[in-house]
Amino acid sequence: MVMPSKQTAQALSRAGQKAAATLRKQSKEIVLTPAVKGAIELMVFEGQKRPEAAEGVGLKDDSLRKALIKPDALAYLNECMEVLRTSARPRALHRMVDLLDAKTERIQFESAKYLDGMDRPSHAVGAAQINVQVNTTTNVTPGYMVKLDRSGGAQIEHLAKGEGKALPHMQDVPEDD
Repeated sequence: MVMPSKQTAQALSRAGQKAAATLRKQSKEIVLTPAVKGAIELMVFEGQKRPEAAEGVGLKDDSLRKALIKPDALAYLNECMEVLRTSARPRALHRMVDLLDAKTERIQFESAKYLDGMDRPSHAVGAAQINVQVNTTTNVTPGYMVKLDRSGGAQIEHLAKGEGKALPHMQDVPEDD
């Protein structure tokens, strides 16, 4: 089975979230044919592949693929996935509690770390995560500096070492005032 790339999956997820947000802002109701709606529910809640879901509701796979590009279908797909994700969280939590009594200490430790919240970012909101990154780094790299003194002895210095080298061919160059 060929899986989509991470970038493709993220782009589709963002497109679905954007479509859902747009529809909420516009206070529009999601309008889908019963077949497309049923196919989306089969894919999300039953775990069927797109061709199987299309066949299950009497659509061709190509028709369902084209329907899933539309904002209403993406919004409904995103809503269904959020319902599935939210409804699975209690089971996942119980599983982590059960793993506290696992045979290996490593599994017990990872489970305890998750339950304590050390394994999650502090800004987790439901299934979405908010990542904030602040970069205050200023990069300064040592370089060369041409130093012209009034005595006519031009030299080049390396900033990191403070050493100077004379530039004999620069002695006849007039100075800028």
